[in-house]
Amino acid sequence: MHKIIRIWDKIEEVLVVILIGLASYLTFQEVVLRYVFNTGWSGSYEITIISLIWCTFIGASLGVKENIHIGVDVLVLKFGPKTQRTLMTIAILLCILFGVVVATKGFAFAKFISKSKLLSRDLRIPMEIGYLAIPVGGVLVCLRFIERLVYVIQGKSFEIDRMHELTDEEKEKLALTSDD
Repeated sequence: MHKIIRIWDKIEEVLVVILIGLASYLTFQEVVLRYVFNTGWSGSYEITIISLIWCTFIGASLGVKENIHIGVDVLVLKFGPKTQRTLMTIAILLCILFGVVVATKGFAFAKFISKSKLLSRDLRIPMEIGYLAIPVGGVLVCLRFIERLVYVIQGKSFEIDRMHELTDEEKEKLALTSDD
């Protein structure tokens, strides 16, 4: 199972790098074409937007994986370990519910767009290509929170504080860098 998760991690990371790289390249190219050669290609704008949309929804999953989303744990830290675990479980279940809603509503919307046969203005590609990022992102976020839920059920630290996982030397270094 850990091997599958590592492969999944890498696929997400590589996709985000490729999508950001593509969007950056196309934006740079468009600036050069417009300001140096007084021309441009409107298709690059559409590809950039679609790339950034996909990057955003895949990035949400990566944010859950890396625990970089905003979390307010001041209240949770006031309770004992058992209550903390219960509160974390409830929070994770609510996040899974949110992901399910995003995935199902996003899929329904992408299906609606698909049935309407809308095409992008310049590239003439189906609009659902961009909109499918919403349900895919919802599913990825759900899977990440399920992964977290497994950690919490197993009693592993994931949600609240990773400081106790650091060595004393690492804590000292972190304290020194935050004082600067």
